[in-house]
Amino acid sequence: MANINLLPWREEAREKQKRDYIGVLAAVFLASAILVYVAVSLLEMMTEEQQARNAYLQSEISLLETQIAEIQKINVRKKDIERRTDIILNLQQSRNLPTHVLDELVRIVPPGIYLSSLEKKGSLLLIEGRSESNNNVANMMRKVKTSEWLTDPNMQSIVTKNEELRQLQQFSLRITIKGSNVDEPEKVTKGASK
Repeated sequence: MANINLLPWREEAREKQKRDYIGVLAAVFLASAILVYVAVSLLEMMTEEQQARNAYLQSEISLLETQIAEIQKINVRKKDIERRTDIILNLQQSRNLPTHVLDELVRIVPPGIYLSSLEKKGSLLLIEGRSESNNNVANMMRKVKTSEWLTDPNMQSIVTKNEELRQLQQFSLRITIKGSNVDEPEKVTKGASK
């Protein structure tokens, strides 16, 4: 049998396997490096897109906040205008009220009653005067109950005084005015008589 040396062939096969292994390892490393680079680039691109979206949303949010602030200012102005309109309407509705009240007083005050003062405090009308008898004051209070503009007569006081041989009774009466929206005290007239 002939002597065959297989060592160089084996050495060459091992060297080829080593080169193939290193080549495959280099190819895997290169492929994984490219894959990592592509993934990182993709993530950076997605991050930049999201940051651009966030910046757009922030600008839209700030624009909406300025619009909301303007809407709130408009609502405040609207409420102020509505309040002023209500005041004007109330004044418009009650501007003839003193005339109606005085006209109604002429109708309800019977002969024998002398009014010395009228004072309006909000929706109350305070009347002071003198009467020849209690019946006259009672008649006046009955007429107030049937009045279109006056209601709820309430006698505050009645005092009898002797003046010039006639006995006059001094009285104080409180009457509520219907439909009165003004709450400011106001003197209507002083020293009126019937």
